[in-house]
Amino acid sequence: MKLVRALLLLPLAIACSDSLFPADNVNGTWAGKFTVPGSSLVMSLNQGGIEVGGTGTYAIEAGRSGTLQVIGTYEKPAVRLTLHYDSGTDIAFVGMVTDQSHMSGTLGANQLDFERR
Repeated sequence: MKLVRALLLLPLAIACSDSLFPADNVNGTWAGKFTVPGSSLVMSLNQGGIEVGGTGTYAIEAGRSGTLQVIGTYEKPAVRLTLHYDSGTDIAFVGMVTDQSHMSGTLGANQLDFERR
């Protein structure tokens, strides 16, 4: 009987959980998850409609660090961003927001996951 009750309540629990579905917006601070010590990429994003803008900082292990500007779009769950680095380089991030706190995709040719702080 407990199993039947649990199975009946499972869809309700899933429907009420925001953590299992893409976020309605990407507002906030997002940090790249790097395995290389000393590397970082942090973006502060603001969304209006589907348009996204923001600023950020980066550090390359044993390399330069600096600031960046971000422009792009978020059409749930797809996110497309262009990162304009202070060095003059532009790199595209194309990915998906997988839940309220995570997005995953490619930055240039490299896989990169972000977590909302």
